[in-house]
Amino acid sequence: MEHEMEAAGLGSASGLSTGDHHPVKSGEPCANCETVVEDRFCTTCGQLASDFHRPIWDLVMSSLADVFALDGRLWRSLPMLLFRPGRMTRNYLNGKRARYVPPFRMFLMASVIFFLTLFTLGEQMGWYSALKIDGLVEDGVESLAEGEEPIPVITEDRLETLRERTEDPDLSAEEQQAATMELAQAEGGISLRRILQEDGRINRDALYEEVTSRLSEEATPAEREQAWRTADHAATVYENQDRYGARMREWAPRFSLMFMPILALVLTLLYAWHRSRYIYDHVVTALHVQTYIYLMMTVMLVIAAINPASIGWLVLIGNILVVAYIYRQLRVTYGTGRFMAALRTFIVLVTSFLVLVSLAAILIIVSFMLV
Repeated sequence: MEHEMEAAGLGSASGLSTGDHHPVKSGEPCANCETVVEDRFCTTCGQLASDFHRPIWDLVMSSLADVFALDGRLWRSLPMLLFRPGRMTRNYLNGKRARYVPPFRMFLMASVIFFLTLFTLGEQMGWYSALKIDGLVEDGVESLAEGEEPIPVITEDRLETLRERTEDPDLSAEEQQAATMELAQAEGGISLRRILQEDGRINRDALYEEVTSRLSEEATPAEREQAWRTADHAATVYENQDRYGARMREWAPRFSLMFMPILALVLTLLYAWHRSRYIYDHVVTALHVQTYIYLMMTVMLVIAAINPASIGWLVLIGNILVVAYIYRQLRVTYGTGRFMAALRTFIVLVTSFLVLVSLAAILIIVSFMLV
């Protein structure tokens, strides 16, 4: 995935520059199609009329300057995107496109910057420790006999925490009963101490015995085989938790790309009876909204890395900014009234939350299966 993101980054940066750093030969035939080039680019095939047969140092410096010297479209687009929600989208849909960076290119650039920042800071700050599967293992070994509850795999620390909770005098009667039931279920699970070896690996024979002892007598051979396979894969993931985290980081950008068309579909349904609105309009709007979210989250990641104590405030401020941005985006882009903009914003937020939770669950399952 790292190579894909590097390629995406270069692809998003290309096309933002004017090519002014490469000397051209105007008035001569194009080397590609032989059409006379009047200015810098061939009017027939679009090739830059530059001779790249020159000293390597000059060529390298010109190429680097061409990549990093972004033209004025970016500096016109970013402030308007960040601080005037919907205005650039409305202008773009009205046909004023040449002055702005194309929506998908800016979206791609913002997503690359966000994920590179997330991956880099995550490694340095130790954020990926949260991707350890100890908590997931406690949810149980799934795919046992049909109709049975999963068998939880419990650590001693988890058991001690549950015991302390049942002894808490401040719990209500209902909470006390729920805590007691949870403890009873945990004590009936597989203790990690029984199956974990000194080298940190799982004793497969002990694991199979524990799983088998908890299957019902009516379990078929196929159900037993499925339970053993599931337990074996769970043990493999437990032994390779770094690889599990790497799989999640690898697939997260791909899953995030799925959110944009879903957001565009939601907008299409919300404005389905507006004949003057087309799917293209909703796609551009969705691209600009997600680009803003990527850029905002990138800034917040940097602030969180500098001052970890501010994470709570950053989450609160980020949520407020997203709500306000979407509301204003709908007001300006579609000319929606205050009440309907607020209602549609609420629908977009609820739908987006459900979609993100679903994508996160699928990401966890896919990463688990790929280890």
